[in-house]
Amino acid sequence: MAYDAAAERAVRSLVAAPPPRVAWPDAAKAVCILLVVLGHVTYLHVEESRWYAAAGAPPLWDLLDVVLRPVRMPLFFAVSGFFAARALTRPWRASVRGRVVQNFYLHVLWMLVGFGVALAVGIPTFMAPEHASGLPGAALTASTGLWYLYALAVYFVLARATRSWPAPVPVALAAVLAVASFSGVLPGAGDTHSVLENLVWFLAGARFPEQVRRLSRRPRPVALVAVVVVLVAVLGAVRVLDLPRVPAAVLEIPTRAGAVVAGMLLAVLFVTWFPRAASPLLRLGRRTLPVYALHGLVLIVVQRPLAAVTEPLFGALPHPAQLLLVLVYPLVLTLAIAWCCLAAQTLAQRVGAGWLFALPTRKRSPARLVPPA
Repeated sequence: MAYDAAAERAVRSLVAAPPPRVAWPDAAKAVCILLVVLGHVTYLHVEESRWYAAAGAPPLWDLLDVVLRPVRMPLFFAVSGFFAARALTRPWRASVRGRVVQNFYLHVLWMLVGFGVALAVGIPTFMAPEHASGLPGAALTASTGLWYLYALAVYFVLARATRSWPAPVPVALAAVLAVASFSGVLPGAGDTHSVLENLVWFLAGARFPEQVRRLSRRPRPVALVAVVVVLVAVLGAVRVLDLPRVPAAVLEIPTRAGAVVAGMLLAVLFVTWFPRAASPLLRLGRRTLPVYALHGLVLIVVQRPLAAVTEPLFGALPHPAQLLLVLVYPLVLTLAIAWCCLAAQTLAQRVGAGWLFALPTRKRSPARLVPPA
């Protein structure tokens, strides 16, 4: 019995339970993906609607997009880098499939799916080139709305290749690259500039995970308010001063860094103080891929039916109700599209089409049993 107890203790020490998953990054990712969908809903559907123009095209959503642009994708990539930090210490063979090959695979797969759906419904999509001749080039570049998947693969390769460098060096070089892109010095088409501008945030999350953990250990409401006040002051000053392109580009880095920190602090505060309200966000934050990959397709499929319903409805409503529709409709449509994307993933997995959301695994034949000598 003593031997069995010792063996059990040894097994338990070898097979240690993994640390619990930190909650705030999932909440942050959920909010970021909802903001991505909301952005596409507003400027690809709502602002193109005739009823929206008839309402006087209120600048609310344009203003919101400008305010949230510094935090939406930078925070998304900072969290992605934070989650990738541990994988940087593993051998290439242990991480290249899941972090690089899979993201390239999903980038090409959903571009082809997007091209097919756009062709079927007769509406172009930001997820794929408009003509088949553009498919090979789009598969090798970040020229479509699926650039996030492409960027994740490239970013991980760069982060892994520079892991022996002092952490500030690659982050600083990526910041210089971002400033060059913001200032218009670098050429590029499509979403190439987005890839150049967001590398710094992925590297910051991947190379400074301990600093991120210390920052997010507990709610810091005073620090959050201070960062937001400074951000508002800087953004207001930039708008009033109307700075030339290069100085404005230089200010983008500290502005977005402050927005990322504010987003982290807000996520920590929210999941700590309001755990029940945060629960749906945590579930969504663990499943952002289907929403990112599918929301553009759902949007073009429902675009014409929704226009056929909303345009006559808007004309029949009184003015206060019209204003309410302008304010609420994009939010409701954003949540509905996100739900449809998650439901589609669940259905795909149940019917054996999980390869739409993950690189297929090779089935291994059972190992042949060798009788003991």
